[in-house]
Amino acid sequence: MEENDTIRQQSDENQPVKKDKSLLYMGIALAVIIVSMGYLTLFVDDPWKLFKPETHPVKVVDNGSKSLDKTEEMSDEDVRKSLIKFIEAFYVDMRRGYFDPPSYFAPITETFYNYHNLTHRRLRDIYWRRKADMESLKSNWIVSSLDFERRGQQLIATYWLHESYYRPSRKQQEEGDFKMEMTIDENGKIVSYLPVEERNIRISPLYITLDSIIDTPVAQPSATNVQVEQKPQTTESADQKVYNLSAVESPPEFKGGAKKMQRIIRRKLHYPDRAKSLNVQGQVMLSFIVEKNGSLSDLKVVKGIGSGCDEEALRVVQKEVSEWKPGTIAGKPVRTLVTLPIVFQL
Repeated sequence: MEENDTIRQQSDENQPVKKDKSLLYMGIALAVIIVSMGYLTLFVDDPWKLFKPETHPVKVVDNGSKSLDKTEEMSDEDVRKSLIKFIEAFYVDMRRGYFDPPSYFAPITETFYNYHNLTHRRLRDIYWRRKADMESLKSNWIVSSLDFERRGQQLIATYWLHESYYRPSRKQQEEGDFKMEMTIDENGKIVSYLPVEERNIRISPLYITLDSIIDTPVAQPSATNVQVEQKPQTTESADQKVYNLSAVESPPEFKGGAKKMQRIIRRKLHYPDRAKSLNVQGQVMLSFIVEKNGSLSDLKVVKGIGSGCDEEALRVVQKEVSEWKPGTIAGKPVRTLVTLPIVFQL
């Protein structure tokens, strides 16, 4: 037995020792990983894209089975329906504060109002700069006015658009109807967007409009329609001349701005007890001169409603909103006649 164990031990010692290659295999695997990552980093823009499922772009406007990039295959009725959906989505997005040129406009927009050859970035900058001077913008397009024609591979659509907004740079409310022309290319993108006609343009200086004091709008008479006793111009010097609003370049305004004046009047105006008991409501029309130093003079009631409302309107203007910036002509302050409605409503 001892002899057999000795022979087995000698046989094991004569066999060659096998080396462990697991470290070698691990090193090769790490090297392959490092080389692969280096390749992806240097030659692939988005390495993670290789591991993501393929996605397809989603159209902002869903025109059903047909869209504006296939107008040659569509009937006039189908084109009209697609245009209505496209234009409606265009204005709905803008009303929500969303303006993304790639969704609607071609890479280079040939015309946008009076600007030409615009990239998406430039188009976006111009749009927001225009909108900054159009506060409380309301845009409503007239669907029934939509007309279009095919011109080669393009669609030329025209329709009427009603817009109203406050322009802070001019301190005035503006509104009007504009005939818009929208050119859409073969890819269903806008290449041109501009007004080609306008009508019913109305401009109202906000400093004589206090409709927001009440919920219902009230028509405001203009300053030129109010008869106010004035001195004959032949006897007054140029330095003392009183100008109408239409004659000055920069109209007078309350120092805190029109909106602040509205808030003050709304807060400080007291409805007379007698007027309440008699159910007296209406508009008291005041007139006054804004002097060169911004003070008010010759404050009077042009049209009253009585029952203490006339006196209260005079009081609130004289006591609460009497500091103004004067109107100017050629940069110089001038005396300016202003009319101001004060509304009483139960």
